[in-house]
Amino acid sequence: MNNSYEQGYEKKNEANNAGKNNGSTTESLVRLLVTTCYSRINLSDATKLGTLRKQFKEMLSMEERKYQGQQEKYNNLRNVIDLFFDYITDDRVVAQVRSGKLTKKSLETNFLADIMSVPKRKFDMKDLYRTDLIASVGKNSSTKNVRISFKNNGQEHIYTDNNGRSYKLTDIGSIVYEEWGGIKSDLTIYQLEKKLLNGETSKDLICTRIIISEMENPKYKKAVLEELLSENNIHKSNAGIYVGQILKRKQSNNKDLPHTEHQTTNEYTYRIDDEYVLEYDATELSAVVEAIKQIVNQDREKNTNYRSNNMGQFDDLGTR
Repeated sequence: MNNSYEQGYEKKNEANNAGKNNGSTTESLVRLLVTTCYSRINLSDATKLGTLRKQFKEMLSMEERKYQGQQEKYNNLRNVIDLFFDYITDDRVVAQVRSGKLTKKSLETNFLADIMSVPKRKFDMKDLYRTDLIASVGKNSSTKNVRISFKNNGQEHIYTDNNGRSYKLTDIGSIVYEEWGGIKSDLTIYQLEKKLLNGETSKDLICTRIIISEMENPKYKKAVLEELLSENNIHKSNAGIYVGQILKRKQSNNKDLPHTEHQTTNEYTYRIDDEYVLEYDATELSAVVEAIKQIVNQDREKNTNYRSNNMGQFDDLGTR
């Protein structure tokens, strides 16, 4: 890496960390790696990429000497470098860059979410859970008016994202509930099967509300596949099978920017772009928790249909 790269790196760090005095983060390092290496992925220049890997590690060592006492952090960042260069030399990734399917931004996003599992959230979704949001069966009953049901031969929906990965959503049931104010609503339970970047297939049960007819809209579809159904959202939300939903919502103020998040007593939102947000609703989350509590407490032998294959994924939701 020449002096201009080194100077640019140092200036970028100074700008990103002004007043923080803590050096690089995983996100800032990955952003720089993508910016520096993206054009070289297309060339498949293994020798040059190997040299860049070494030079990035040397730069981290220089930074570590400046911010002493953070050995574990810099060991982790060096590991990020190795993972990144292994990732961008994968034949599938190279092919996607060459075809134009994998842009700089999507490369950064995919690597952070699927390889590093860097969570977006600084908030914990379980904080939205409140027992008073769901109506009780009787006036003095502690049993909530919510039920979960499963069905056989549910409708399947198959989609492909911008990187060529396939997603299969199978409608296998629903959670029906009554809110404290008497409003009745429901959420769909899907079995999600999708191809991961390593070529393996993942299977998860998720509870959400997807507007299937709206999946013809490219922006909505992209938000559903790349945010709602991302590994990051499914496994880092701490909300069991509930994964929120995608809503079309205009920006409320000049601080409501893409990639920012906000949480109130009633909802969490992550701004995806100027048009869509990922939302976790407190009532919906509470309904899912209450439904799972009920089914976990039932005699498992009395529950048929999908219990043998899928109920194990529910067991800890009501106890978090």
